[in-house]
Amino acid sequence: MVLAFVVIILILTSGCGLLKKSQGSAEKDSMIKEESSALETAKREDFGCSPPPTCALMKDPFAKQFCEDWRAGKDVWSTIPDCSFMATEGCRKLCEEKTKGRTNQMPSMPSGQMPAGMPNMPSMGDFPDPADFPDMDEMMKSMQKGMPASGSMFSSRKPACVNDEDYHAQVIYARPSNSANRYDLIAPKLADWVNEANAVVNSEAENFDMNADIKIFCDGEEISVLDVSLPISSTPTKETIISALKNLGYTNEKIKYIVWYDGEATGCSTGKCRGQSSGPDADDRLSIDNANNKGPDYAFLYKIEDQKLAPFIMLHEYSHTMGAVQKNAPNGVDNEHCNDEPPLEKMGTDIMCKSDNPATTFKDSCSGFQIRFDCNNDDYFNPKPEAGSYLATHWNLGSDLNRYIKFG
Repeated sequence: MVLAFVVIILILTSGCGLLKKSQGSAEKDSMIKEESSALETAKREDFGCSPPPTCALMKDPFAKQFCEDWRAGKDVWSTIPDCSFMATEGCRKLCEEKTKGRTNQMPSMPSGQMPAGMPNMPSMGDFPDPADFPDMDEMMKSMQKGMPASGSMFSSRKPACVNDEDYHAQVIYARPSNSANRYDLIAPKLADWVNEANAVVNSEAENFDMNADIKIFCDGEEISVLDVSLPISSTPTKETIISALKNLGYTNEKIKYIVWYDGEATGCSTGKCRGQSSGPDADDRLSIDNANNKGPDYAFLYKIEDQKLAPFIMLHEYSHTMGAVQKNAPNGVDNEHCNDEPPLEKMGTDIMCKSDNPATTFKDSCSGFQIRFDCNNDDYFNPKPEAGSYLATHWNLGSDLNRYIKFG
């Protein structure tokens, strides 16, 4: 039971704070209003505390089950012994609301389900004296052993390390020259997020009984993350940052650069930018010399820290540079996105589905909670497309013609 309690804390940390830590106030207010409206429809007041956008990539089975039950509308609050430990004020209020009038009669933990290394739990009949519980700090340390630097609970798979003679991605930590250098803090997180983004790509390929890994430059066996200082002082546009990178020589035609910029940027239709990219090019030819099949290109993340959506934003922007989504794709919409699923922040599952047009109508084409690298595999990624289908005759990130993914 205490394990479930700790798992809940972790979920609420990664769920309730999921969309709040790295967004501007205008975007945050907009998203809170949208979520509030949806919950009013479901006749549920959540005080701003909501489940993560997906549960499928959570590593811990208890966390995953709690998350899935929460998203399904089941009563998960009966498993929480003390609301005062909730991660946010909103989640504490929601917990208190859901547990009003509850007795301390708690379900017991099924035998044989305690993960190795966890402290022994007290018997869970009537709620025991708090002094009988293991030390919560030690419990958290035990839960977090082996977790990546990003603190994520999502699946992870190492990408394909290649040398500089092959086509590949290069990760960059970039900062304005007049700001503090936080490379040592951010670089390990970037490497973790690459691993998690790669896991999404490979998971999709496994549906076709094969593997697919993003090609990336490594320093030995570790993902290379360059430390780059840019002569930028004001809040730039992506074009300003691209120009500064090019002036420093980051112009290799075999490389697509994944850039984490330690500052804010302007030029996004939604106000404060979270991510942008230099692609895709409007070239739908299924050809080795497709304009999207070379560099230099630039995928940006702007000052996203401890953001549980960071691997997905990274993959979204990087996929743009590889050519997703072409406007004439079956579910293609404005600005190279798709609409066969809602955006991730609105409980969708497709990495590339969103729209800057508020009038866009989204479908709900893929069931379940798994994050998809192309829902139904009909718009931008399909390693084995049916003859005559769109991806059998148009640019396809799942084709072995794609120089930036290794298939096997």
